[in-house]
Amino acid sequence: MTEYTEKVEEVRLKQDAEKWGRRVKYLHASNGMIETAYNNGDIHYKENWEGGKEWTVYAQEPTNLVEKFQRWRADQRGK
Repeated sequence: MTEYTEKVEEVRLKQDAEKWGRRVKYLHASNGMIETAYNNGDIHYKENWEGGKEWTVYAQEPTNLVEKFQRWRADQRGK
């Protein structure tokens, strides 16, 4: 029964990292522009006036999200 334990943990870690990556890292609002950055590197922009546009800039380089997630989780344990 334990032959797949490592595979299951690997998939679970990847899913947790993807869920963490969709969380907001920070919000920045200035001059009617709202910038929302996510842990996975994506940044969403919104012009906060009538007729304003919305767009998303996706992370250019493929990031090792699992590694970033593990570092973040290790930092959280120390608090």
